[in-house]
Amino acid sequence: MMTDPRRYLIRMLIFLVVVAVIAGLLHAPLARAFMGNPALNGVILGALLLGIVYAFRQILRLMPERRWLLSIQKTGTLDNRQAKPVLLATVHAMLADQSQEAQLSALSLRSVLDGVAARLDEGREISRYMIGLLVFLGLLGTFWGLLQTIGAVGLVVGSLDTAGTDFDAMMTQLKGGLDAPLSGMATAFSSSLFGLAGSLILGFLDLQLGQAMGRFFNELEDWLSAFARFNDGGPATADRGPSALAGGMSEEAARALIHLGNAIAAGEDNRQRVLDQLTNVNMTLAALNEALTDDRRLREQLAQLNAGIAQLAADLEDDRKRSTSAVTAELRTLSNAINKAASGSKTARGTRGA
Repeated sequence: MMTDPRRYLIRMLIFLVVVAVIAGLLHAPLARAFMGNPALNGVILGALLLGIVYAFRQILRLMPERRWLLSIQKTGTLDNRQAKPVLLATVHAMLADQSQEAQLSALSLRSVLDGVAARLDEGREISRYMIGLLVFLGLLGTFWGLLQTIGAVGLVVGSLDTAGTDFDAMMTQLKGGLDAPLSGMATAFSSSLFGLAGSLILGFLDLQLGQAMGRFFNELEDWLSAFARFNDGGPATADRGPSALAGGMSEEAARALIHLGNAIAAGEDNRQRVLDQLTNVNMTLAALNEALTDDRRLREQLAQLNAGIAQLAADLEDDRKRSTSAVTAELRTLSNAINKAASGSKTARGTRGA
């Protein structure tokens, strides 16, 4: 989970409220100091206000970048309908380029992070310049006031009438002449006061801005580290030596070798799957062969059974024919015997009648 930059905005607001309370308590002396040189002090306060607005703007710029990154982390896909980020433009380009690749080389990761770090540092350059500008304006007012003081002191000393004997008149003249040097000192110290106070305020705001950007960059680096291959060729051994990237091979050549290795590994996996499928086919053919052998054996047994049944039918037919022939012969013999017996009876009856 990315850290919300609004926590740093709250710290900055609390600090500004504390500064405003202190300024309100010291309103009267600060007003007198401001009137020492209103023009220069107004420029210092204007630069301070611009620096405050810029610091808040830089913090607010992190929020859409954070939302875009959280959307990528949540969905795992790059939505082209979303607005492209500004600070994370290199990350967007990397994710768009890596749509067909699951990992990122360590060299590409370093290049992406360097691009993000350069954009973040560029955002802080103006803030740092504003801090230095406030110090410079304070010192400018200091030297300007000192020059006025030195010139006024020279005029006062030159205008003193040392030949006169009226000491009271001379002291009155000296007192009146010191107004100009004191005005120059007021210019010097008031501009230094506002310049150093403004640089202190902007320094704290820039510190919070730096912490917000640093936390954002560190969390981005931690997330992108999941894509990195810090050793594309695997662990270095005594025989194989360091990886291709470590040995100075170009990024494109190393990536081509990685793709080749992945293709070879995928081909080896496909070959293993084909071998497994061939083994399954051989087992199926063996089972089918056994089934065919059993079927052939069953057909042979059925043929033998059919032959036995046919032989049995033939034997039964022969037995039936023999039985029929025997019965027919017996019937014929019996018929002849009956006929003979009938003929003998007729002959005997004829003889008895005669």
